[in-house]
Amino acid sequence: MRKKIFIILAVGLVFSFGFSLESYAQQKVIRWGVTASLQREAGIGSKNATEIAAQEINAAGGILGHQIEVFYADDEANPEKGITAVKKLIFQDNVDFITGGWLSGVGLAQADHIFNAKKLWFSVGPATPKLASMVKENYAKAKYFFRVGCVNSDWFAHDMALFAEEFFMKELGLTKVALLPESSVWAREMEAYLKKDLAVRGLKIVYTDVFDPKRTDFSPQFSQIRAKGAEILMMIQASSPGVPLTKQWAATKLPVHLMGYSLASQVTDFWDKTGGACEYEFTQLINGSRAPITLKTIPFFDKYVKTYGISPTYTAFGQYDALYLLKAAAEEAKSLDTEVLIKTLEKTHFAGVAGVISFTSDHDLRYGKDGKKPAWVQWQKGKHEVIFPKVWSTGKYIPPPWVKK
Repeated sequence: MRKKIFIILAVGLVFSFGFSLESYAQQKVIRWGVTASLQREAGIGSKNATEIAAQEINAAGGILGHQIEVFYADDEANPEKGITAVKKLIFQDNVDFITGGWLSGVGLAQADHIFNAKKLWFSVGPATPKLASMVKENYAKAKYFFRVGCVNSDWFAHDMALFAEEFFMKELGLTKVALLPESSVWAREMEAYLKKDLAVRGLKIVYTDVFDPKRTDFSPQFSQIRAKGAEILMMIQASSPGVPLTKQWAATKLPVHLMGYSLASQVTDFWDKTGGACEYEFTQLINGSRAPITLKTIPFFDKYVKTYGISPTYTAFGQYDALYLLKAAAEEAKSLDTEVLIKTLEKTHFAGVAGVISFTSDHDLRYGKDGKKPAWVQWQKGKHEVIFPKVWSTGKYIPPPWVKK
């Protein structure tokens, strides 16, 4: 009889806390699973920031008395490897929560496996709007997804167009854009969005080319950009190393302002990788910078740099916030039950290191005043200076000396 009572109580614990019985038996541990491209900038940032957050939270008593144990799986920026990675976390490591990610194609491949396992997914990397669309189309199945890191690709394409209008067009009088997106899911989504949004704002795309992320020679594209009279070169790249495009822009003194999204350019070691060729380049930091975004931002940034010697990637900001978001939601709900946490997260308004985290009805991250907003920085003398929005500004714009206007 006692054995039956124990089994009933044990099963009750699984449902009550929303994580595995094995986790609970091991001294009340929360098993936190991170899927990431661990050999690439995004994955390195994810792991580094997770380690900082887990150490801090554990030192302060954990989450509802539970210590955090972290498990990693390398998705290698490949959809098939991503499925293997997430299965490892679910079935081998028996994690209670899933987080991480980078490329949208990988996240889309992993989604069904996470949903079928009914694991809360604190997504920090994939920017495709399609993941939130899954929640909208089939809430019962996909409600476990919450976009915690950057806003979706539509929103940061919107922000890119807004910056082009407010800064380049209104302040510098420039309107002709060359668009260079890499060949990836989210970059093509951004390309489609920008083609509509830039036109509405009065900017004209005079040249477009979708390039292979492995490309190292941009001479054909640059020749066309010169011929078309472009004034702004808008890049969209994450899988690409970023270095070839930037070095060739500076070496050839291509007479355009270089701006856009480059994952590699977000990290301070990009200066060394390019030999300083990134001087004057504009980079969109889609999820945090060393700016007074919230009271937590600069302390986190400085601790990360002191610990690892480089600046945090957007995924690092997201990973750090993801663990603290779980802590805040669990403490507000006084529960680790999955269903209770979902309802709590849907109403959350959490000030993280990268801005305010709050969600739309489809669990997408809000953009703007009640959510997150990217920062635009320019490389100056080996470091990022925030130029836009002006409320976060840390420096003044310096034009490339070979660009007339």
